[in-house]
Amino acid sequence: MGFVDKVQEIAEKVGDTVDKGIKTGSDGYKKMTEKSRLKKEINRLNNEMNNIYIGIGKKIFAEQPESQQFKSQFDNIREKEHEIEQLTEQLNDLEDKIPCPQCGALVTKDARFCDKCGTKIVRPEKRAEHVRAEKVTVCKKCGAELVDAARFCDKCGAKLDE
Repeated sequence: MGFVDKVQEIAEKVGDTVDKGIKTGSDGYKKMTEKSRLKKEINRLNNEMNNIYIGIGKKIFAEQPESQQFKSQFDNIREKEHEIEQLTEQLNDLEDKIPCPQCGALVTKDARFCDKCGTKIVRPEKRAEHVRAEKVTVCKKCGAELVDAARFCDKCGAKLDE
């Protein structure tokens, strides 16, 4: 056996080893892909089941709100709903939004109509509340009531005696 024959024999052995490696790698990849697919499907089915459980719980909560069997859980839900409501109001205030009285969509505080359903946004008229001080000060020149600690009359501009 000559040098060329030896090199050819070694090359064949290396080729066989590479082929086995490729086949093993390919089989490993196929196995890994199949495991991933199965795990994904199991997670999808678990999510669907959890959504069904949630639906059952919501239905029981809606139909039996005074159930003694679930009293502590229902009380906890009510507390969370109240917290969410308060936080939502704070968020709406920060965003200068109010809910539409008809559809509940958020509209800007200065909107005259809801951009979702077209309902006219009616706001209660703001009344100026006048707070009376115990001691009422009156301008000697025009008779207007004065704000505490005023140095000038806000109606006629007269300087006030101190």
